Amino acid sequence: MLRFLRRALIVSAFVFGPTACTSMPGMMPVPTPTLSPTATSVPMPTLAPTATPAPTPASTQPASPVEQDLLPRQRSVWDTKISPGGTLGECASGAILPVYGLVQITPTEDGLEWKNQEPRSYVMARVAPNMYRFAGPSVVNNGVVTMTVTFLDEKSLVMVREFTPDAEPQCIHRHEYAGEFKWFR
Repeated sequence: MLRFLRRALIVSAFVFGPTACTSMPGMMPVPTPTLSPTATSVPMPTLAPTATPAPTPASTQPASPVEQDLLPRQRSVWDTKISPGGTLGECASGAILPVYGLVQITPTEDGLEWKNQEPRSYVMARVAPNMYRFAGPSVVNNGVVTMTVTFLDEKSLVMVREFTPDAEPQCIHRHEYAGEFKWFR
């Protein structure tokens, strides 16, 4: 990108030359040199490819609290819907339909509590701005579940849920959720 900008500046200097300044009040016109075409072209040196630099943050200023996290600051109720889902690996059993529908989300000091219709809540840790995760045994203790929730804005979220039953450790049941904010509780 830097090479492109340099070439653009060089080209503009030849094309516009010092006469570009003559339209400015108080500037004296400067004669523009005449370039004559040549039969031979001048080879341009090629630079060896360089490693792509790491992206730089857009701002060094700290983000506002709204930009940092969209998790509601108080207990709220969300309506969740799930995708048809799918399985990965060797799955002899049929599809497993996870719990969906109304969910209560309660902010905690370092994450959130996800309470659905299961007997106990899932406590998720904050892993990135607007992203929370739980990985461990299911609350009904029949396998391992991983749930990653991402808040898209103040009124919507998505979640990916993967469940590996104890009875089939080579099988993963995967569902994607979409959630919509309903009310504060």
